[in-house]
Amino acid sequence: PNPEWLLLRAHPIYDCPLEASTIQQYGKKGAWEPRFADAFDELTLFRGPIKNFKQVHHESVGILKCKVKLFQLEAQEVAEARGEEPRYLDMAELKKGKEVPYAVPDVNENYQQRDVEIRVYLLKAFQMTPVQVIDGIAKSDNFVKVYLGNEEWDWRIHYDPVVALNPQFYRCAKVAAKLPGPSQLHIQLLDDGGFGPVTDLAVAVGMGDGSTEIGETVVDLEDRWFCEEWRDKTVHKPRETRDLYSTEKPGISVGKLMIFVDAILRVDVDDKPEKDINIAGRQMPLEMRLIVWNLRSCSPKDGYTSNVKMFAELLGWGRMKETDVDFGVKVGRNAMFNYRIKFKGLKFPSPDPTIPAKDFLLKMQVWAHRLLGNDEAIAEGVLPLQPLFLDCMQRNLGKPSPDDMEIVTLNQDGEKLADEEGTQYPFKWFKLCHPGGPGCKNNKDFRPPGYNFVKNWQCEVQITVQVMPRAKARAMPASLGFKPGPAKLFAPDRPPQPTNPIFDPEGCKAYIVYTCREAFNKKKPCCICLSCCIIIVAGIVLYAYLAQAGLTGIFTSV
Repeated sequence: PNPEWLLLRAHPIYDCPLEASTIQQYGKKGAWEPRFADAFDELTLFRGPIKNFKQVHHESVGILKCKVKLFQLEAQEVAEARGEEPRYLDMAELKKGKEVPYAVPDVNENYQQRDVEIRVYLLKAFQMTPVQVIDGIAKSDNFVKVYLGNEEWDWRIHYDPVVALNPQFYRCAKVAAKLPGPSQLHIQLLDDGGFGPVTDLAVAVGMGDGSTEIGETVVDLEDRWFCEEWRDKTVHKPRETRDLYSTEKPGISVGKLMIFVDAILRVDVDDKPEKDINIAGRQMPLEMRLIVWNLRSCSPKDGYTSNVKMFAELLGWGRMKETDVDFGVKVGRNAMFNYRIKFKGLKFPSPDPTIPAKDFLLKMQVWAHRLLGNDEAIAEGVLPLQPLFLDCMQRNLGKPSPDDMEIVTLNQDGEKLADEEGTQYPFKWFKLCHPGGPGCKNNKDFRPPGYNFVKNWQCEVQITVQVMPRAKARAMPASLGFKPGPAKLFAPDRPPQPTNPIFDPEGCKAYIVYTCREAFNKKKPCCICLSCCIIIVAGIVLYAYLAQAGLTGIFTSV
């Protein structure tokens, strides 16, 4: 997705003018040529014989618009049976099974003149033939003029010329019109050429403004205005690609111009403002929140247990973020985190979609933490999140209030976990593989026979991913990690860890109870921590020393 798609995706694209879109090319629903043809019957006018039939459209001097109808005289027998004079019946209506007699048409009633504002949305020009070549380099200072009868709109009055061989405009030109009336809308693409003494002299003597015409296209407005489906039923007018023609090269396209045209009654202009199609800086500020709940089936790196932590990075959007460490994670126990991570300062679509790192890829890594020495990687994976960001953009476009904005969550209808306030968070499990490939970091092939990426994974991570507009995130703050604050997550229910019995006797007691209970449940001898070993050994040594000194009787008598 890009800003142009974001703003104009509701406007269908045609690679030709609308009046040239045929049923063979676009089907009955997409073709506009037969629908425009119903408005008027048009006759092209020429002065003298046609010299070149290949360029017949460029030799015309005007168009006669009329409405031709054929009437059939009713049979004498039918009229006598009715007791009236024979009537002239509309042949088009006879085909529909209706008898509509001839009546003098009221042109003012059928084609009532209305004050209209014509809006020409100028998008971009491409495949242009440059008119300036300076030092072997093609150059073009582009601007647009729009003519309709005596009305004129000049790009240079509002904006600076666009210096590019394929200029992008993305602005709206507005002219007033009376329909029926002057209906040939001329759209000219010109080169400003405002440089040098020759241009200054031409302007001084009244020979023009020094601009050079690149090409022109003409849009017939009456065909569209009197087509009810285009005028009233089509809210998002189609984008059309029109060829540009120059009077110096008749019949030869010198470029293409993409536009779409709209027409609004003057009385409705205030209620229907023009569409802002300026794509510069059109991005939605977003925030992503990642909640890491648990890890399971985590491959140990220390033989039996590992001190596990997790890193997360949205590639191309700032530094890597990490959770805290869960110590002593065994193969049969989940690594518990309940840890929230925030990614702020995101914009969608990406400011530079040509950079692959801006494709909204979430990289997750699981590491074994070392108190001494370097940490060791356990597993990693990359989760593409661009569809999630796109969904968030589409759901929240045009919503000014945070109360109306929506939060988009991965696996929206899945199982859920809650925080301390009772808010539900859908989660999903993802399998992570060995960071070097298929489990064997010493193998250069990385795909040895028999490796299965589905089965031979290193761990599973349980996460929740939320994407929301920045305004919604400010209205609904949430604390980081599992720290106290709004939307606080429950502290992870981790087993007690070895502590110093002198400084933390309650923690040491809880760890001893937990260790003994685990040993009893699994029917295995329990392990004790180093502090307990030192205390037991010190107690035995002290008792032996007191026994030698004959002081044990004192404790016995007491």
